[in-house]
Amino acid sequence: MSESKLPLTEEAIQREKLSSDFVNLRDDFSKFSEECAFLFDAFSAVGREPECITEHTSEGTRHLCYWLKYQVIGYREKIEEMQESWRALSRKQ
Repeated sequence: MSESKLPLTEEAIQREKLSSDFVNLRDDFSKFSEECAFLFDAFSAVGREPECITEHTSEGTRHLCYWLKYQVIGYREKIEEMQESWRALSRKQ
């Protein structure tokens, strides 16, 4: 016996999209956190050997800190957008 599928409502489509966005964000954040763990280990190692801090090391550290800052800002903005989308869906019910 075959089941006929009813067309999805606009809300169901939005929920599916939000769910997919959440999975993608979780995956991206997981990769980001792995990169952060590696960088923090590297920063810690450099901090234990201050004599190895060259101009290039210092510039690389500055660049990575800048990158980290804006990655975190991006994740915060994505989370806030998803929360607002979820709230909007919840208000429709």
